[in-house]
Amino acid sequence: MTMKLLEVAQEPLTSTLDWWVEIVTQKPKCTYFFGPFVCAKEAELAIPGYVEDLEQESVQGIAIESKQCQPTELTICEDEF
Repeated sequence: MTMKLLEVAQEPLTSTLDWWVEIVTQKPKCTYFFGPFVCAKEAELAIPGYVEDLEQESVQGIAIESKQCQPTELTICEDEF
């Protein structure tokens, strides 16, 4: 029994986090989270579609990152549209 507890304690904390695509735009100044995804590759494959949608809305200054996290909000905007 002690062995199982030790094995569980040694698992990385990130194993419980999902993968998300975080897109930050400069104009409007917003952060968008898209997901969740099972793995990083799945998140990366979805990026072109999200970028295309944002470009159609004429956003400027797009920065993209796929990462493991647990966002509390999917869209955070400092500017009004």
